[in-house]
Amino acid sequence: MVVVNFRPRIALITALIVLISSLAVGTASAVSLTADEQYMLNLVNKERRANGLNALEVDPKLTFMARRYGQEMITHDFFSHDSPVSGSLLDRVLKSGVSDGWLLAGENLAGAPSVEAAFKGLMESPTHKANMLEAKYTHVGIGAVVGGPYGKMFAQEFIAYPKNMFFVSRDPNYDLLVYINDKLLCADPPSFIRQGRTLVPIRKFFEELGAAVVWDSASNLITIDHNGVNIQLAVGDNVAFVNGEPVILDIMPSMKASATFVPLRFVAECLGAQVSWNTNLRTVTVQLPISSDNP
Repeated sequence: MVVVNFRPRIALITALIVLISSLAVGTASAVSLTADEQYMLNLVNKERRANGLNALEVDPKLTFMARRYGQEMITHDFFSHDSPVSGSLLDRVLKSGVSDGWLLAGENLAGAPSVEAAFKGLMESPTHKANMLEAKYTHVGIGAVVGGPYGKMFAQEFIAYPKNMFFVSRDPNYDLLVYINDKLLCADPPSFIRQGRTLVPIRKFFEELGAAVVWDSASNLITIDHNGVNIQLAVGDNVAFVNGEPVILDIMPSMKASATFVPLRFVAECLGAQVSWNTNLRTVTVQLPISSDNP
C-alpha cells in the first residue's frame, strides 16, 4: 500500500495484482450509468450495507474519469496506475476538474468478461475489498468499458469528501437490486421504485421467470402467460385481468426510457412467486417455485 501526500489531500493507492487501485472528485450533475456500471455500483453498496457502512453516492466526474481511463488502458494496451498517455494518478486527478478539498481517494481496476467475475475477483483480494469497504469514502465513480484482452475493463474510483462538500443523489433508487431465484436481474434500463412499489422492465423480468410475454403496441396491452396463469395489463390503466378476473392495481404499468415497466410484486405473486424486500440492503428477492416449465 502506498500513501501519497499532495497539498491538503491524501491519495490512497492499494497494491496491484490482476486487479489494481487509485483516485479523484467532483460536483453533482446528471450522469446516466450503463447497465454494467449500475450493477457494479449495486454490488459494492450491497456489501457496504451488509458491513454496516453507508452506501456510496455517484460522483459524475469520477464516473467520466473511470470510463476514460478504462478506454485508455484498452486502446494503449496496458494495465497499470501509471499511464504512458495521462501519467500518474495525481496527473489524472488534476486534469479531471475535481475540486480541491477531498480527504482520501482510491481506485480498483479489474479486467474480466462480466460484472460478476470482476466483483468476485475484487472481493477475493484483501486490498481491493478494503478499498470497497473503506468507511471514509462517501462517493464513487464506476467505469465499465467493453474491449481489451479480458473482455471488459472495470474501474472503481472512490473519494472521501468532507461534510461541507457533500452532495446527495436526487434519485433514491439508483442502487436497487432485484434477484430472481438467486440470480441478479441485470436490466437496462434498471428497475426503480415509485410510490413505494418496485417496477421492473417487463421483457427482461419475465424472460428470467420463464414466462411468455406479448406486447400489443396499438392498444398498449401486455399479456403474460406462465403455467396456466394469464395476466393482462395496459400502460396507464390501473385495472389488470388475472385469468379474466379484474384486479385493481395500486400503481399502473408505465413507460420509461422506451421500456415498459410493471409492478413487480403484483405480477410475481400472480405467477406463484414469493417476494421479499430487505430495507437495509435495498434488495428485492423473487423466488419462483421449481416446475417442469421453470427449471
